[in-house]
Amino acid sequence: MFNFVSPIALAVTISLVSGSAFAQETHIVRDGIDREVTLPVEVNRIVAGFFPFPSAFFIATGSLDKLVAISSDSRHAAERSIFSKIAPGILDLPTSHIEGGVLNAEELLKLNPDVYVTHEGNASLEVAERAGVPVLALDVLSKGQGNTIQTFENWMKIIGQVTGDTVRTDELIAYANKTLEETRAVMSGLGEEDKPKALFFARLHENELKINGPGHFGHFWITEAGGINLAEKDFPSFSEISMEQIYALNPEVIFITNLSPTKPEDLYENRVPGQDWSHVSAVQNKRVFKLPEGVFQWYVPNGDVPLMLKWAAQSMHPELYADYDFAAEMKAYYQRFYDYALSNDEVASILDPTF
Repeated sequence: MFNFVSPIALAVTISLVSGSAFAQETHIVRDGIDREVTLPVEVNRIVAGFFPFPSAFFIATGSLDKLVAISSDSRHAAERSIFSKIAPGILDLPTSHIEGGVLNAEELLKLNPDVYVTHEGNASLEVAERAGVPVLALDVLSKGQGNTIQTFENWMKIIGQVTGDTVRTDELIAYANKTLEETRAVMSGLGEEDKPKALFFARLHENELKINGPGHFGHFWITEAGGINLAEKDFPSFSEISMEQIYALNPEVIFITNLSPTKPEDLYENRVPGQDWSHVSAVQNKRVFKLPEGVFQWYVPNGDVPLMLKWAAQSMHPELYADYDFAAEMKAYYQRFYDYALSNDEVASILDPTF
């Protein structure tokens, strides 16, 4: 697996605090786009501008103690998910540094951050740097090209460097890679004729149909879970698609992310205005799956990444997982990494979100 994160370069510089008689030890952390960022060895104030980041940070550290501000999108995601039950303090974190997706440098400085976290290509990176705040940019698609396990590993390594504690992050990385290895082993005996033909909808509602081709998360989930992505040849990574094209491709399986409110029943009962799904194989055979949402949406890199792969594989190949108790693995994962005991009702709400 490609590893873009180098070890921490310890004790690189000594920077004088303005006008003071003491010094602050720093080190170099290489971020997700291969920038060398100088940070204090002891980072205590992290400001997030990237809305999946809080779930990744929480699972990597077991705490929100060093996270002092998040985006309003992160708060909204936490409010509607189990994250707010596991870590209720996330709802108390300020969000005023980002308004309408735009970073406010003045508000950022009021938070006195040790580091600001965003992602590759985000305009807030330059805004924060001009304000004199160190910035870490996480890679989303530029490195892993949709390989969500690899991206999860990259994020864990960066967080481990920032906090100085890699024991927990190493354990998470090992768990994620073991999940990938186990899933590949289950799928290794499949022939091409055994793999269902699928489409992965990032957006599916009345006025927007967008799917994932190669280089995006949906392609990774389909192919690693034992399917064939029908968008592999003729569609870019994030592409519009028409109903006529859907009819021609006739997917046997459809996945829908939580970025759209549409649920499988909406397709089964033809409730989406202007769209007729009754002729599509996945709808006729009731093989439309809405992605779960645990601490975050399972579509993108987040704290629940290893669970998503097993869920997708079981969804497409229930015959291969006849003796597998996914609910039990969910409960074990949440107990181990979130120190939280999921109830049966909570498992059901994660697997069948109402939004």
